[in-house]
Amino acid sequence: MALLEPLLELTVTAPEESLGAVLGDLAARRGRVLDSVARGGTVVVTASAPLAEVFGYATRLRSRTQGRGTFTSRPLGYERASVR
Repeated sequence: MALLEPLLELTVTAPEESLGAVLGDLAARRGRVLDSVARGGTVVVTASAPLAEVFGYATRLRSRTQGRGTFTSRPLGYERASVR
């Protein structure tokens, strides 16, 4: 038997100069980058992350992007929970 945790798909829109901070924060939240597209000074990053790691993300994203970053999320499924 395995313990499963909910997984979300995140679509993060941020200024290009904040890309490193956004990717670092996603990695710290056990996120996996699925895609990244640059569009006229902004970057759109699609990633997956466990629901438990996404709580408080809006505040952290805004502080790392000087208030210009936004994100949307949607359920993606479940995956085996990692043991800490």
